[in-house]
Amino acid sequence: MNFDEHLEKFYYYLSSEKRYSNNTLESYSNDLKLLTNFLESKKKKNWKSITELDITHYFKGLDKSLSKNTTKRKYASIKSFFKFMLEEGYIHKNILMDIKSPKSSSAIPKPLSIKEMDMILMKSNTSKKFSRDTAIFTTMYAAGLRVSEVLNINLGGIKINDKTLKVSGKGSKERILPIYQEASKELEYYIKNIRPFFSKDNDFYSLLFTDKNSKPMTRQYVWRSLKIRALKVGINKNVSPHMIRHSYATHLLQGGASIRHVQEFLGHNSVESTQVYTKIPNQRLIKDYNLAHPRGNQ
Repeated sequence: MNFDEHLEKFYYYLSSEKRYSNNTLESYSNDLKLLTNFLESKKKKNWKSITELDITHYFKGLDKSLSKNTTKRKYASIKSFFKFMLEEGYIHKNILMDIKSPKSSSAIPKPLSIKEMDMILMKSNTSKKFSRDTAIFTTMYAAGLRVSEVLNINLGGIKINDKTLKVSGKGSKERILPIYQEASKELEYYIKNIRPFFSKDNDFYSLLFTDKNSKPMTRQYVWRSLKIRALKVGINKNVSPHMIRHSYATHLLQGGASIRHVQEFLGHNSVESTQVYTKIPNQRLIKDYNLAHPRGNQ
């Protein structure tokens, strides 16, 4: 078999058995396509001919502007593929086992302040599109959602009276999350008064957020809309949808929420993923420190 035939088998395995989302499958596909392009440029014919040196040269040749986390994800994608190949008997050794994983970045997430989030969620425009996008940002901040999660919420997952919503996260793991009362009211208003402009579909599995043709919205659209919104309200930062998730986690922890609860809300498998938010300076603690320390105001 050539490169592509084995890759197709791997993608089918990820989709049918691992039940990975389309976004995750796309990431795997992009990572492995980059690798196969490199291998073909080196005149490699099949996976059995690949050596540890080939993989080492591949990683050394990656764009130096890539973040450490992106490089580590590419390593994980390739390692998963070779593990699959070994288990299926297509190769006799997973050569990634002897190649060290790139170190991930220990950069502390950069959240928006509470004031900045208020500015983004402010209702300063009455257009249907503006109202829909505000509802998207509000839902993300109310429940700490990834952009892929908010775009895949269906109508049946919203419980206005209970002030909860159900989302499907990584690995199709479902979470039922609380949302604050104002967010619940805003979603109720959106569903009754704004959503009909974009979609007439009202069954249980209909998407909560769509474009004006009832089609699914893209992550790229949400990213652009948020960036434009931030600039218009005077936030001169490189704002991204994931910053809303960072802000949610940071504000909950700084407000006194348990790190274990925040872990559950975010859908993290390990509390270690959540602990990074405890490294962000707590402005309330800093204020208390300055008030309490004898030289705090000097």
